[in-house]
Amino acid sequence: MKGLLVDTSINQAYAAAFDGEKHSVAFLAAGVSTASAIQPAAEKALSDLGLRKEELDGVSAVVGPGSFTGIRIGVSFINAFAFALGIPRFRFTAFDVLREACPNAPAYAVDAGHQSAYASLSEPDGGFSDENVPLSDLPEGTIFQAQVEERLPQAALALLSRAIDQHVYALCAPSYLTDLLRPYYMRKSQAERMKEKGNG
Repeated sequence: MKGLLVDTSINQAYAAAFDGEKHSVAFLAAGVSTASAIQPAAEKALSDLGLRKEELDGVSAVVGPGSFTGIRIGVSFINAFAFALGIPRFRFTAFDVLREACPNAPAYAVDAGHQSAYASLSEPDGGFSDENVPLSDLPEGTIFQAQVEERLPQAALALLSRAIDQHVYALCAPSYLTDLLRPYYMRKSQAERMKEKGNG
């Protein structure tokens, strides 16, 4: 199996590819906009493995939560990529990747600024609930995205490999080939909040 994914929801955005047991990660250049850097990073991840895009079995984007602009760019890139090639697209949240990287934590958190976090909190039934919470409300043992950034590409690649193999995380067949991935925002953007405030 062969796959490509992008994660533009975090500060150190990257593209990663795998071909069986081989993998490659290309980080986006610092100081360059995500929009202009995502394609070169994806091309590098593929070329490092000697892969052509036509050989891919599936692609994925980490859909958030995280940077509003970064998420939009990554999701749009993968939607277009999958549409052009006619291959499946798969969605993972930042929490999916964190759980893969660090299983069994009581909570997983992404910095949301203003002393708050986007968090995925374990529930008594074994599931998780996603909430925007103050940092002070997070339980002891919470795994923060920034603490484990170096583990995220490998975790995301493991998810994509499994998703392609088992068609998990896919949108429901038969429409998953054409349905668009959508960003996972846990709160409104600053522009939306300012617009509402101005109209209030």
